[in-house]
Amino acid sequence: MTRLLPIFLACLCILAGPARAAGPAGTGSVKIGVDIPLTGAAADIGTYLLWGVEIALDESNREGGALGRMLEAVVLDDETSPEKALENVTRLTGQDGVAAVLGPANSGNALAVIPVMQAAKKPLMLLTASATKLTRIYRDEPENYIFRATLPDREQIRALIAWAATQFTRIAIACDTTPYGQLCSQDMVELMAEKGMAPVAVVRFDLGDLDMTAQARKLAASPAEAVALLTLGPEVANFVRAADSVGYHPHFIGQYPFFLRPVKELPERLSNGLTGVLGSSPEDSLKAQELDRQVRTKYRYQGYYPFKFVEAAYEGARITIQAIRAAGSENGEAIRKALENMERFEGVSRVFEHPYSRDQHELYRAENLHMGVWQDGAIRRAEP
Repeated sequence: MTRLLPIFLACLCILAGPARAAGPAGTGSVKIGVDIPLTGAAADIGTYLLWGVEIALDESNREGGALGRMLEAVVLDDETSPEKALENVTRLTGQDGVAAVLGPANSGNALAVIPVMQAAKKPLMLLTASATKLTRIYRDEPENYIFRATLPDREQIRALIAWAATQFTRIAIACDTTPYGQLCSQDMVELMAEKGMAPVAVVRFDLGDLDMTAQARKLAASPAEAVALLTLGPEVANFVRAADSVGYHPHFIGQYPFFLRPVKELPERLSNGLTGVLGSSPEDSLKAQELDRQVRTKYRYQGYYPFKFVEAAYEGARITIQAIRAAGSENGEAIRKALENMERFEGVSRVFEHPYSRDQHELYRAENLHMGVWQDGAIRRAEP
């Protein structure tokens, strides 16, 4: 963690310093709130999100900022805790006077803060919180302030099942007990049913569980050919280890967390063949290559990292800044309208025409995805 010390200390300074009231409209910097986990179970994800946000703001400030002023990220660590996320977002929308908020990283925290953002009438741009229902909670209200810059779970799972249904006929589910895991499991059951399939077994575990051998044994007794692991990176790795310890070696399939560091750190004999929804990679475009170059230059980082998380934060920040510029204001309602009426957004690996609308607050669709598989310590595209 020593390579992250300057970033971590900078965030601690924000957290520990005296509360700052927002300046009068039109003065000082344009503030964008960032609520992400820099400690706790999802700290790895928070680090990647911070990289993407910082690169996006640096780039935008070189372009002149927004509204004739510089942009400033007010970064708060939610400690992977819904209670802390709620405290942070209450502060960001209140005394910090931000124009919009980026984050949180996980769906449980997002569920805690969404009512605050909706009441404050300020846009919330979800970066990696992917539970399908998040952008739909206020969809039928006259105004919906919840947007997303990554793919919702239902679309990830749709892509996963489209691939898996050509490979397997008997699929089991292993999911955690958080809102993320339970909502993913619900999406998977419903989407499997559309293909005339049903899980042959379902097991659950708590986030942070180190011993999952009981769940692995239950699945080993089922006829499952493949197991969908619907959880975070550390639990994916722990479950694979537990299954190995009881001699159980099905084909494990899953979502973005399959490409987080804990999975990368598994012995290759365990990671080989793990297959998940991959999304983008640095090879997808010249802009993706440049974003990867900035990560490695700015943070002096030469190892593996999940590119999609950096990309989601970068795109979430850039599209929010584009909306602030188009709105010509820090007013939340004006920014929301600018997002919904945006005609074109140049993302990292693709251009989005009319990315959002009044009834559609999702940037990505299932067709934007492909499957990736671990092989000999590297990620390769899975064969259709």
